Amino acid sequence: MVVVFDCELDSIKEIKAVDLLFLVDTTASMNAYSIELKKFIKKMVWDIQRCLSQFLLDEMDVLKVGLVSYRDHEDDGLSYLTNIDINLTTDIKKFLNIAMALNFWGGKDEPEAVFDGLKVATNDINWRKKSIKFIYHILDAPSHGKKYNNINGDKYEKCPKNVNIEEVLIKMRQKDIKYTIVKLNDSIDLMLKEFQKFINYEVITPNFNIDKSKIKPQE
Repeated sequence: MVVVFDCELDSIKEIKAVDLLFLVDTTASMNAYSIELKKFIKKMVWDIQRCLSQFLLDEMDVLKVGLVSYRDHEDDGLSYLTNIDINLTTDIKKFLNIAMALNFWGGKDEPEAVFDGLKVATNDINWRKKSIKFIYHILDAPSHGKKYNNINGDKYEKCPKNVNIEEVLIKMRQKDIKYTIVKLNDSIDLMLKEFQKFINYEVITPNFNIDKSKIKPQE
């Protein structure tokens, strides 16, 4: 599946910069999607490059891409909670090398550190003031907090790190970041219902092939 950016950019008279950030759940359950996920990221980057080439010629610094990943609070320090794998950069080759090397493990329970990842993606990235900003969020599990999921085993009433997701989403809206969720299953529906109270978003439901040989239990 290729995401077409023409409709996003065609109505803009002058494109000075485009910042594209991928936010990815990298816990063990995502391993089954890893091949398709990496293809998706690569095709998205190619697609936006193709689209921009129709508007711009030799301005190599127009497009910047970046990657943030997150795992789970329940990993007990054995892994990262959030990670800026690469901040926004014009070095597309370097970005792709890092994205293609992503590995997926950890996450002892089903809910993950979604809010923590969104906070980093919104607040800690070198977004340019003049840019058209995109976050593509690829995930297969909701956040902790019983308000945001239907998972009986979730012992948390809210984010374990007390991230205020309402503030994060409002900040995302204030920065005019276009937020797209790449939805891999229906487990995130309750969370998305809460999100829509604070921000407009788009949902993509790609038909990723699941590699059953790579399905791992949450570690």
